[in-house]
Amino acid sequence: MSVVDTDSIDAIGLDKEAKRIFLTIIDPLTWDDKNVHLFTLQEKINTYLHFIDSGELLTAMPESEGCDIAIELILKHMPSDEAIGFFDKTMQILFDKGIVLVFGPNKDTGYVEQQS
Repeated sequence: MSVVDTDSIDAIGLDKEAKRIFLTIIDPLTWDDKNVHLFTLQEKINTYLHFIDSGELLTAMPESEGCDIAIELILKHMPSDEAIGFFDKTMQILFDKGIVLVFGPNKDTGYVEQQS
């Protein structure tokens, strides 16, 4: 699954020590001038919010009760300036709901643009 599967959750993980649930979005798309990628990402994040707000997260993972929640966005490509602006706004909206947004490249490979 990936960001293009806007109606599904890509991955869920639990860091028991930190008491944090990670809802991960896998994003292999390149950034485009028409912002189709951003609109797709927005739809995906809305799906994740519905998953949390509707109680589906607790149903799927009862051990998530009382844990912090983070939406983790794993990007293949370095974000555009428009994407960074979107992330800034989205971080604040999510923070107001008690959800953290973290994003970046795959920790093992980095962004595609940085690979040699």
